[in-house]
Amino acid sequence: MAYCVKCGVELDESAKKCALCSTPLVLPQGLELDQGAATPFPEKVQLPAEVRRRYLVFFVSMVMLIPNIVLIITNFLLPSTGLWALYVASSSALAWVLFVYPFLWKRQKPYLLITVDALATALYIYVFYALGKEKGWFFYLALPIVCLLTLSLYITTFWIRRARRDWPEIINMILLQIGACSLCVDLLLHYYLYRTVNISFSLVIVASCLALVIFFLAVGHNRRLRAWLSRKFFV
Repeated sequence: MAYCVKCGVELDESAKKCALCSTPLVLPQGLELDQGAATPFPEKVQLPAEVRRRYLVFFVSMVMLIPNIVLIITNFLLPSTGLWALYVASSSALAWVLFVYPFLWKRQKPYLLITVDALATALYIYVFYALGKEKGWFFYLALPIVCLLTLSLYITTFWIRRARRDWPEIINMILLQIGACSLCVDLLLHYYLYRTVNISFSLVIVASCLALVIFFLAVGHNRRLRAWLSRKFFV
């Protein structure tokens, strides 16, 4: 066993220098360094996955925050150019909530996540509404559409989590939700613009979704075709 010639601490068999004072190892005559011995501590620091995730969130947040601060200060110094910095800042805030904020959670909570995303989206749209000149469209059009999409996500998430679903069933559920939401959005648009209950573009979307639903229903009942698609597309 070797000792540090400076501080006298006992050294590990694999140590090439003192862990306390970094003095190079000096071996007494007759002793040799064991090259195959395991080191007492890792040469490379391995952070836990949770810590790495939080560092990543902090890094991305700073990358998004610093340019927005610069833009807000620039807009404040140039008031005659309008409030354009608010559009950029609100867009960055929405992107942070949608794509960065979920990484802070140790355990994903889909219903709470959907609620937070819906509120962030509604506030983002409200910024444009508050800074714009046309009034009324947020409460009579935008907000109902956000609530409709949020309800659709609630229903889809509940249906998927309730039981084990095969991938053709999940695709069909998503297609049905897209068709239903497009129909409701079409009705809201016509009522807001023309004060009439009518549908137009949603017919094409609904027809396309129904055709795809029929196709995936056939896929779900054909084991050979479903197995081939699963191998081909890794689903």
